[in-house]
Amino acid sequence: MANLLLDTTEAGVQFLRTELIAGLTFSRIALQAKHAAKIDRNRANARKAYDALLHFTPETSIPVKDATEIHSKMAQLKADLQKLGEDV
Repeated sequence: MANLLLDTTEAGVQFLRTELIAGLTFSRIALQAKHAAKIDRNRANARKAYDALLHFTPETSIPVKDATEIHSKMAQLKADLQKLGEDV
C-alpha cells in the first residue's frame, strides 16, 4: 500500500512538472514571437497548461522537497501569462 501511495505521489508530481515545462515553454515562445498567430497559439497552449495546474495541484500530494520548485515555476508561468494579456 505504501508503494502505491509513493508511486501515485511521484506520478502526480511528474505530471505537474511536465505541465510546468510545457506551459513555460509555450509562454516564452509567445513572449518572443513577432507574429500574432504564433503569439496567440502559444499563449493559448500556455494557458491550457496553467489551467491544468490549477485543477490538479490541489488534488496532488506534493512533498515538501518539491513544493518550492513547483510553486515558484507556477508563479513564473502566471507572470508570463499576465504579460501576454491573460487574466489570471
